[in-house]
Amino acid sequence: MTDEKRPSPGMTSKATHADADIILRLYEMRREPVMREAREFLVFKYWPTDFEELQKLFAAGGREFSYFRQVTSYWDMAMSFVARGALDANLFFDNCNEMFFLYGKLKPFLPQLRQQISPQFWRRVEEFVLGSPESLEKLRGIELTVERLREKAKAARA
Repeated sequence: MTDEKRPSPGMTSKATHADADIILRLYEMRREPVMREAREFLVFKYWPTDFEELQKLFAAGGREFSYFRQVTSYWDMAMSFVARGALDANLFFDNCNEMFFLYGKLKPFLPQLRQQISPQFWRRVEEFVLGSPESLEKLRGIELTVERLREKAKAARA
């Protein structure tokens, strides 16, 4: 991401009405019933403790694997709009908390996902999330929530 595309709170954005339209269309896609189910599963219900649990999800196929693919590919697609200059990075930054949350949740598994699934799995997402002081600050806060919820899920399993 170029310096001019790095999110910086308080700076004037070059966002256009077309950028706002893309954000609204991305939001509409998130409200689609199957996408809501997929997001609910991946964000709230599925808390793998290790990569083997992810492998089991993949091997089983079925609805939950489809949910995983749907949500991760949605955010990768949305991120590609930013990476290719079709969507203002600052506006996207203001509207992608769920992507940051999922990055924090999947971060421990990214090396293995890249080895087993694709070397490019969530590279654009990672570059954006780690790409500026503001995004790192946002990630740090979200990671605290992710860890709290991960521990809560672990305790519920016990």
